[in-house]
Amino acid sequence: MIEAKNINFYYGDFHALKDISMYMKKNTVTALIGPSGCGKSTFLRLFNRMNDLIDNTRLTGECLIQGENIYNKSVHVDELRKKAGMVFQKPNPFPKSIFENVAYGLRVNNM
Repeated sequence: MIEAKNINFYYGDFHALKDISMYMKKNTVTALIGPSGCGKSTFLRLFNRMNDLIDNTRLTGECLIQGENIYNKSVHVDELRKKAGMVFQKPNPFPKSIFENVAYGLRVNNM
C-alpha cells in the first residue's frame, strides 16, 4: 500500500534521509521509533508532500501509495492530502492568516 524506494532527502547540503526503502502493508500498524532529530517526521511528511513547502529541499527515490508515485507531475497535491493526512504533536498551521488556515479545508472541498 505505502512504499518508499531508495529515498534520499536533503535540506540544502544536509543529507537528512539516506537510502531508505520500506513497504507498509494495508491494514497494519507500523511504528517509526528513534531519537529526536533522526528524520522520522521528515520521512512521514514525504507521503503527503508537506516537504514541498520547505525551500531548498531535494528528494530522490520514489514514494508510492497504492503503486502510484505521488511525486509524478500528474498527482494533484490537494487530492493526495485528502487521503494521506498528518496529525502533529504541536499545531502546524500554514503560513497564512488564522482565517485562511480554518477556511482551507472548506475551500479545498468546494464548500
